[in-house]
Amino acid sequence: MLSYAKQVSELEKLVDKMVFESYGAEKHFEKPVESTTYLLRPIKYRAAKEGLENGKIGSNVHTDKGFLAILHQSQVDALQVQPRKGNWIAVDFPPESFVVMAGDAYEVKQIIH
Repeated sequence: MLSYAKQVSELEKLVDKMVFESYGAEKHFEKPVESTTYLLRPIKYRAAKEGLENGKIGSNVHTDKGFLAILHQSQVDALQVQPRKGNWIAVDFPPESFVVMAGDAYEVKQIIH
């Protein structure tokens, strides 16, 4: 579990660095990373009520509130994403891969003065 947590934290650092670089703010990257703590939370999603009724397994519709969600899928291919305007899309990825999703905290709000 510790080895897995280390790999996931390194992946998160890499993604964060790429985000800072994309905004031209790479010189500000090291300070926040030095003070970052990580939490590994294995989750086994249970079937949502409507999923049980339709013979499908899945969690309730939600967004991820933090900056990143790094997912590693088990034997059940169940991950789906929904664009802001669109239908649900099944995410197909190899067993040894990760999916990195930007959470709500990365959303940029425009403030008009």
